Amino acid sequence: MVRYQPEANQWFNDCGVDLMIYPVPTPLSFEARVPYIMAVHDLQHRLQPEFPEVSANGEWEWREYCYRNGTRGSTLLLADSEVGKEDILNFYGPYGVTPDQVKILPFLPACYLATDIARSERQRVRALYRLPERYLFYPAQFWPHKNHARIVQALGLLKQEHGRNIPIVFSGTYTGEIREHTFREVMSLSAQLGLEKEIHYLGYVPDEDMSALYAEAAALIMPTFFGPTNIPIIEAWAFGCPVLTSDIRGVREQVQDAGVLVDPRSVEAIADGIYRLWTDEHLACSLVDLGRQRLASYTPDDYQRRLVAILQEAKARVSAQKPENPLLTVE
Repeated sequence: MVRYQPEANQWFNDCGVDLMIYPVPTPLSFEARVPYIMAVHDLQHRLQPEFPEVSANGEWEWREYCYRNGTRGSTLLLADSEVGKEDILNFYGPYGVTPDQVKILPFLPACYLATDIARSERQRVRALYRLPERYLFYPAQFWPHKNHARIVQALGLLKQEHGRNIPIVFSGTYTGEIREHTFREVMSLSAQLGLEKEIHYLGYVPDEDMSALYAEAAALIMPTFFGPTNIPIIEAWAFGCPVLTSDIRGVREQVQDAGVLVDPRSVEAIADGIYRLWTDEHLACSLVDLGRQRLASYTPDDYQRRLVAILQEAKARVSAQKPENPLLTVE
């Protein structure tokens, strides 16, 4: 049952709001009963409910309330990829969502990242975080699906079998019961495998330091279980940072040949991929080139054109539903 918010509806109407854009799913979208566009980034509670971050403590029920009502009540929906659109239609098509209602708007690298980084800025960040001379990088909160533990196990395997001491830099928070438990497990595992010197945990990193961390990294290591697409991959491409990520539906289509794709459940596969990136300079350089080519195929201008077209279509749909309303203006 939808818990409508008439006071929110009245507030939006008093402000002259004809259309809202919600960059993340929220019950306010359908509870306020004002026409809206809503982005749906993933439906992992449906696809992989075994992960507690999308199912435990009422999370599954809250997500389903939000997504089921949010998708069928929307003017338009935004998906990050064809795979994302397919998921929306598979799960919520039976509730009235139609293919023409779902628009694809792929991600871009975060706007706060700057690829033209001065040497002095790189040195500042290196000194601030006491970074090793060469390192792998993984910016991710400590959710179980981010797969930190298998990365640590892979590094332990490389140390044992190849005598390689390969440092990795983790950034991201671990607040909350699930993330804190995961963080403690990962750090305990690091100690058990004798990797205290190889694991560098930075905690929360402010936006202004992220560019240098990407630019100085030998590779992005992201064997996540979730998709369908992931922003750190395109951010790494922007900085000429080779990518290792998961050979799973969605991510596979996003990356294509511009990354080392591995089975995220296999410690051996992750270790082999890391070893290849760490030791094969030709492979790393070729992935840098391929990543830049993938990134160049979709530019900020492309994003703007798609977004304006989506807004124009939403405007027309709202006007058709409420002919007494003036057309919305889209700049």
